[in-house]
Amino acid sequence: MNQQLLVPDIGDFEEVEVIEVLVKVSDKIKKNDSIVTLESDKSSVEVPSTYEGTVESVNVKVGDKVSKGHLLVTLNSESQPEKKLKKNVEEKLPTDTENIIKEAEDTLVLKNEVEKSKIEIKKKDKDEKIEVIKNADIDPVETKEWLESLSAVLEKDGKNRAQYLIKQLIDYSYKEGSDLVLSRNTPYINTIAPEDEKKSPGDQNLERKIRALIRWNAAAMVVRVNKKNPELGGHIGTFASAATLYDIGMNHFWRAKNNKFGGDLIYFQGHSA
Repeated sequence: MNQQLLVPDIGDFEEVEVIEVLVKVSDKIKKNDSIVTLESDKSSVEVPSTYEGTVESVNVKVGDKVSKGHLLVTLNSESQPEKKLKKNVEEKLPTDTENIIKEAEDTLVLKNEVEKSKIEIKKKDKDEKIEVIKNADIDPVETKEWLESLSAVLEKDGKNRAQYLIKQLIDYSYKEGSDLVLSRNTPYINTIAPEDEKKSPGDQNLERKIRALIRWNAAAMVVRVNKKNPELGGHIGTFASAATLYDIGMNHFWRAKNNKFGGDLIYFQGHSA
């Protein structure tokens, strides 16, 4: 069954520009998923879907001007029998599908092994063995001795001591006239290792949908009050841009008041240029 997604009531605005199309043909979307982003002279808002289904056609493109009732997207909503048929097809997958997936994964692992670093550090039964494969190395034996020394420092004194020694070597190299960049850090690179980064404790997809609804509601309130006073709501675009920051802070960082704690005192000044 086909469903048409139209531009909802956007107040007195006419010919609002489409600045982003968030779906494409054959995409499967759920109710309240954003489909396009519209921008007026006051703000930009995402238009949510009112149905669930598969995108059959996208009737607008970036740069188009639309008004209330304009056709945005046509959906093919799956009926219950179709969903049941799809489930049966999935249950009848060939029995060797899992083997095919495993073979593909093994191929990727093998490729990564081939592209590994030329210097490999192997540990077995606490006896460390370091192998250095010559690759434009004018003195592999010396390289091996340096690596073994560093490994001994790591094992005996820890990573902080090893890092200190490496920094001293780099500084001394600069003083002796080396003009090579020996540091892996720059002011624009996050120095936190990926494995040390904390994962978001929330449901990011759900939070994004809620945020889109809040932004849409804010825009609707501004449009309504603009009918009486067009001077209000000048910073709605700023709020739309900062909504993610506020949302993450409210959900995961700032603490509310309780019987043992007075709550965080936060001053919001949502201005931007």
